[in-house]
Amino acid sequence: MSFAYAEINLDNLERNVEAIRNILDDGVEILAVVKANAYGHGSIEISKKLSSLNINNLAVATYEEAMEIKLSGVKSDILILGSITNEEIISSTNQGVLFTVYDISQLYFIDSLNLSKISFHLKIDTGMNRLGIDRDQIKQSINIIRNNPNLSLKGVYTHFPESGIVDSKFTESQIYEFNNIIISFKDSIPNIDFFHISNSSGIINFPNSHFNMARPGLALYGLSPERSNQIVPVMELKTSIVKIRNINKGDSVSYGRTFIAKEEMMIGVIPIGYADGLPRALSNRGKVTCMNENCDILGRVCMDLTIINLSEIDNPKVGDEVIIFGTGEIDANQVADIADTIPYEIVCGISKRVKRVYK
Repeated sequence: MSFAYAEINLDNLERNVEAIRNILDDGVEILAVVKANAYGHGSIEISKKLSSLNINNLAVATYEEAMEIKLSGVKSDILILGSITNEEIISSTNQGVLFTVYDISQLYFIDSLNLSKISFHLKIDTGMNRLGIDRDQIKQSINIIRNNPNLSLKGVYTHFPESGIVDSKFTESQIYEFNNIIISFKDSIPNIDFFHISNSSGIINFPNSHFNMARPGLALYGLSPERSNQIVPVMELKTSIVKIRNINKGDSVSYGRTFIAKEEMMIGVIPIGYADGLPRALSNRGKVTCMNENCDILGRVCMDLTIINLSEIDNPKVGDEVIIFGTGEIDANQVADIADTIPYEIVCGISKRVKRVYK
């Protein structure tokens, strides 16, 4: 077992859900995104907690993710947002799992099936140029769905590429276009449950994009770049010191000897490395926290071990706790900035050998 562990604070998750609900208008449903193992937080435990908070809709990326949650006993509806095979479409329908139609060929496929009720969401591309039917295929799609009583369109949605930019004209144009798309569908197909476009940044930056469903992901876990005091990190990544040594001026540290001591130093070895999800890009750049003091990462991050500067710590000991990131001064957003990446990659990259501990 790894000496590193991720402490998941379910009370903070509940606090974030409440903060998101306070932003949304009454009647707007939350489609909680729990893909990629709930952004590294543990999809089953997170989904169970969300379900207990009356979150009735969960979103995943794959059929396998959906079935893992469903088989755990979670009763919330589950929507597959991402890629899906025709065989998985049939299995999803039989298992009561919602899926996304994102290509016109899939619509023709489900139109050909001899199944009594096929429930799905339809994704339309409005500028992401990733998944989604083309806008000029909307009329064609409406005709297929309207003429087949076995097809049950539960939702229509699209995706923001830059809702993190507060004054984005492109985002505003997407919202305007999606409003027109909604009118087209409502005029043609009755009883569509949900229309959704907002991700975490959209929820915060574009209130006119909430419609009757919103898809928070990063904000649930307290890592939205726009986070306020009401949204707090859910994960703290921790380990402990396993070795302390003193080095002299001129001594080198770790692979490649990229760090050379300029003076006598006390250093510590912590049992976490890039195989656990600590980015190698933090080599000679990152910081961790020990006894409420920030400590520099020295030399290269190794696969299983990392070396830190303990020179400013008062009487450090083997076994002392070290916080890689969490709810304090260093969070996953700051780690991502130093590593020149995004917080999604930091938390999703925490590997399976790092135990999740729920409190």
